[in-house]
Amino acid sequence: MTAIVCNCAYNGLSIIQELGRHGVDVHALDSFRNIGTTSKYATFHKCPNPTTDEEAFIEYLEELCTEFDDKPVLIPANDHWASAIAANKNTLSEHYRPCVADGETVDLLLNKRDFGDWAAERTYPVPRTWDGTSVQNVSDDAFPLAAKPGDARYAPDMMFRSKLVSFVNWLTGSNTDESSVDDEELREKTKLYEKFRLEVFESKSELDDFLDSYPILAEEFAFQEYVRGMSDSMYTVGVYANDGVVKGVFTGRKVRGYPPDIGDCKVGQAESVPEQLIDEAKSICDELSYTGIAEFEYKRDVETGEYYLIEVNPRSWSWIGITPACDVSLPWMAYRDLSGRDPVSYSESSVPDGSVKWVKATEDLLNVFLYYRWAYPEWAGGIRKWKRSIDSEHVVFAEGSIRDPLPVLYAIILIVRRLVNSSLDTI
Repeated sequence: MTAIVCNCAYNGLSIIQELGRHGVDVHALDSFRNIGTTSKYATFHKCPNPTTDEEAFIEYLEELCTEFDDKPVLIPANDHWASAIAANKNTLSEHYRPCVADGETVDLLLNKRDFGDWAAERTYPVPRTWDGTSVQNVSDDAFPLAAKPGDARYAPDMMFRSKLVSFVNWLTGSNTDESSVDDEELREKTKLYEKFRLEVFESKSELDDFLDSYPILAEEFAFQEYVRGMSDSMYTVGVYANDGVVKGVFTGRKVRGYPPDIGDCKVGQAESVPEQLIDEAKSICDELSYTGIAEFEYKRDVETGEYYLIEVNPRSWSWIGITPACDVSLPWMAYRDLSGRDPVSYSESSVPDGSVKWVKATEDLLNVFLYYRWAYPEWAGGIRKWKRSIDSEHVVFAEGSIRDPLPVLYAIILIVRRLVNSSLDTI
C-alpha cells in the first residue's frame, strides 16, 4: 500500500520516516523542497500550494492518482493542506483514503472564535474569545488577553513560505516563483502579523491603543483570555479517530517552546494528564464524528491549576514524532486503519512521565545558547545544562538520525542560514 504526506515540514518528516520504516511506499507532496522531502523514505512530488491555489492542488491530486494501483492513504500535515483536502474529501475519496475530517469540521476547528463559541456552549473548558468586531465590548475581568490568528489558515503561512523559498533559492541558485510571496501588501501585512501575534494585552487601554494603531490586523485576530504560565504549562492530548471513535491516545507536555510563553514546541515529553482531558477529547471527536489525527492542546493556569482547552489542530502536530516511542504510533495506526491493512485496537501511551523526550535539537540548542538569554534567561545555558535538560531513557530527535542523513543536513543548514541572517540584521 501507498501513503501520501502533504506538506513536509517536521511533522510531515516524522510521518514519512515512521511509515517508511514499516515498508510503506511513501510519497511526499510539497510546493518546494521542504525538510521531509529530502528523506530517503519518500519520493518527492512538487505540487501547487493550496494556500494560494487550492483548485490547482486538487486537480494535481486527481491527476496523481493514476500513478498508483491502489487507493493511497492521504495524510495532510498542515492547516491549509488539511482544509483543502477536507473541503474536497468526497471527490478525493474516489481515489484516496483521506486521513482528515470533513470540511465543516475542519473549518470549525480552525476558526478560533467559532470553535470557542461551539465549545463554550457545550461547557468545555475554553478561554473566552472575541473577534475584532466584538472585542471593544470585552469586560475588565477578562484581561490579560492574547492576540491569536482568528483563522489558523491566515496568510502568515506565506511569510514562512517566503523565508523558506528565499533559502531554497539561495541554496540551489534557482529562482522558485511563488506569486503570492511577491505581493508587497501581503508581505507587509504578514510582517505586522508576525510582530503582534501572541501579543498579550494587560489592560483595556493597551488593547485600545493596538486596535487604533493597527485596525487591519484587528480584522484578522481573535482575542482570547490569557492562561497564565509559560509554554511548559502546555499539554497535548493527541488522538487518532475514525468516524468519531478514538482508537489511539498520546499524552504529553511541552518542556520548552519558543517564544517561551506560548511558542512552538522545541522540547516535549511523554506525560500523563488528568483523565478528564482525555474524556473531553473523546467526547469532542464523538460529537464531530471526527476522522484523522488531531491535537487537543491544553494549558494549565499556574495560579489556579485549572486546565483550559486552547485549541484543536485537525491534523498532525509538530512533535507527533514522539508517539512511536510511546507505544502508540498515531501515524502507523492511522495508516493501518484507513488502508485496512490490519485491525486496530484501542491503545494509549503509558510510558512513565519524562521517560521519552522529543527534541528539535538544532533550534533548541540555538535558543538555549542564545535567544533564551533575552527572552527567558531561566532556560538559557551551555551544553551541559542543555544535555541535562533532555536527559531521558529515550530521546527522539525531530531532525531524524544519521540513518536518514539528508534531513539532518537540511536542518543544520537552516540554522546556519538563520544565524547568518541574524548577523546581517545587526550590521
